[in-house]
Amino acid sequence: MSVDARALLEAISLKRAELRFCERLDSQSRMWNPQEHCHPYFELLLFLEGKARVEAGGRSMDVSPFDLVIYPPGLHHIEHVDPDRPQEIICLWADLGSCPRFDDALKIPDTDGAIRQLFRSICAEYAGNRRYAQEVIGCHLRTLFWLVRQHFAEPPTESRKQVERCLTFIHENYARDFPVEALAETVSVSPSYLFRIFRRRMGATPVHYRNLVRVDKAKHLLLDRTLKLDEIAGRVGFEDVRYFARVFKKETGATPSEFRKRGFAR
Repeated sequence: MSVDARALLEAISLKRAELRFCERLDSQSRMWNPQEHCHPYFELLLFLEGKARVEAGGRSMDVSPFDLVIYPPGLHHIEHVDPDRPQEIICLWADLGSCPRFDDALKIPDTDGAIRQLFRSICAEYAGNRRYAQEVIGCHLRTLFWLVRQHFAEPPTESRKQVERCLTFIHENYARDFPVEALAETVSVSPSYLFRIFRRRMGATPVHYRNLVRVDKAKHLLLDRTLKLDEIAGRVGFEDVRYFARVFKKETGATPSEFRKRGFAR
């Protein structure tokens, strides 16, 4: 490896940030390339659903929901998606100009939803093709890479690693009801200690954060008008559709039905 991740990111000027490709993929998408391949631009994959094993730069790593994977230009890679899980991934190709060679993929957990929001905004601008869309997309791409720089600039403390492992568990099991004790057991700490470090880093309790993930998933499902509200509630982990509606309105300011109408009114 010629440079470390932080040095690579610092070497990118970000004066040039152009989007070359944007696509939302699922397990049935014809866009998947099952062979080892590379691209002339940065490829960014945001996993919204499903799991995969990524092979790049001579090593492999597991990827879970809400993980962002970045392949530098020219890096050969391949994704092995889990065929037993539904897949939903947003793929971007970003042209950031010249950069040093880097022989590894980067993985960043989207802990607070900021990366997801940027990806969705980029997709909306790309699809809408409105005036100044490329300029807006360029700003979003720069912000995205600043967040990636910020992640690698922070020291990897033990508590941060523990919280991130808990986030992976929540993202994979958000539709299940599990106690905080089960979550604490995944990182071998006491529930009270986990509660403190989780709330300090995330600004929410583990249970509240799980509800935020459920609401985030529900927002996307609501755009499919063939799905009934009780079906959506069940998919994201709520047995009672009325309780689902209360939680959704508390977090978004709108009921699921109101949100659905707004989504299709755009």
